[in-house]
Amino acid sequence: MLLQHANAGAGSHAIMRAGFWRLSSIGVSVLFGFCSLVLVARTLGPELFGQYAFALWLATAAAPVTGAGMSAMTSRTIANIQSRAEPEIAASIFYFVARQRRRRLALYCLLYLLLLVACARFFGNITLVPLLLAGLFTLIQMSGGIVAIALRGLRRFDLLSAIHLLGAATTLLLALLSAQTVTSGINQMYLFLLAPAVASMLTVWISALCAGKLLPLKQARKPGMELQEQLARGLRSSLLPVILDVIVWQHAELIAFVGRAHSTADLGYYLLGVMISGRVMQALPTLYTTCILPLRLRLLPDRRSANAADAYRKTTFGLAWLAIPVCAFGVAFCPNLISWYFGAAYLPAVMPLRILLVATALGSISSASVTRLANEERKRAQVWLSAAGAMLTLALAWPLSASAGMMGAAIASAIAQCVCATGTMVICIRKMRSQKAS
Repeated sequence: MLLQHANAGAGSHAIMRAGFWRLSSIGVSVLFGFCSLVLVARTLGPELFGQYAFALWLATAAAPVTGAGMSAMTSRTIANIQSRAEPEIAASIFYFVARQRRRRLALYCLLYLLLLVACARFFGNITLVPLLLAGLFTLIQMSGGIVAIALRGLRRFDLLSAIHLLGAATTLLLALLSAQTVTSGINQMYLFLLAPAVASMLTVWISALCAGKLLPLKQARKPGMELQEQLARGLRSSLLPVILDVIVWQHAELIAFVGRAHSTADLGYYLLGVMISGRVMQALPTLYTTCILPLRLRLLPDRRSANAADAYRKTTFGLAWLAIPVCAFGVAFCPNLISWYFGAAYLPAVMPLRILLVATALGSISSASVTRLANEERKRAQVWLSAAGAMLTLALAWPLSASAGMMGAAIASAIAQCVCATGTMVICIRKMRSQKAS
């Protein structure tokens, strides 16, 4: 139910009054990440970029299914518990989370290796080495998430932003060095996949060093049974909603498309559209809650929300006023933008990107509804909605991919995402009306 995308930018409609340094570092990190994507795409070309992007997608999509990945809501819950604890207890919480995640990471390694065997068996146009390198990067990145929770619990958001900025800058620097090497072709793709893994290893090491300095790890005191139960509940997540969420929002239609794709270039075109639309969906709620909403409240203090329902309505309309023009601009001018940044070789990605941007606009608007429903009790309705979206994705992906290729896969994904986003908003509105009536 859009949980990954929504919680990246909003938290119970709280106003994130970030300082200038934090906002600047976030913006520069996003810019560095985009520059790295452009550099890799232009250097490799559509054929090799298709293998590169598919390897990263598969490694990332497999993480939530095994429980190794941690959603933004889970991270925030554990960080809030840790922030209220004494320093010695907070240090013990860090060890507790690390032990819990270690088992999940081991499970991820096992299942990912089995997944690689299946890919080698069914998809002859995908090589195994990129998949292994992408899995290494994802494993390191998930390990860093454990340390990031400790820094969030210490309320060191400025330090986290600086570390993310360092990671993005290091990735771009290593990508530039890889582009200048004498090697080319598939060996250069291996270097591009190693670059984020090395950068993530550096940031994990720095994050662990900072957490060790800020937490009294040697004086860690075991938390009480009640606190351990709270932590266990915070880390526990139902597998079914996660799998459904992955199918709809992590583009499970790619499995059908890979089986039908005539070349890895087609895969590269489609995955470029997936990457761009996904980053836009993450950026829009973040931009609204960290910049636009605090600025509006500062300029118009008399227009503060009177209650939660009013705040939800204003946030939804604000996201609509932001998402619709941005995505409309992308739909209108994406041929020019792709040609300028990625080169004319990637122009076949225009039509899939246009279709995905429509779903991106609706998904960004519904992020306020997802955030509001995250802690509500109507989980069954949300699960049924996600199940409908997942079945719609799987039912449409195979025939549409076979008949229309990239366009068909994009249409299948966009329809399912629009259904889930619209249904989430309807559930949220009905719940607020029932609460108002009672």
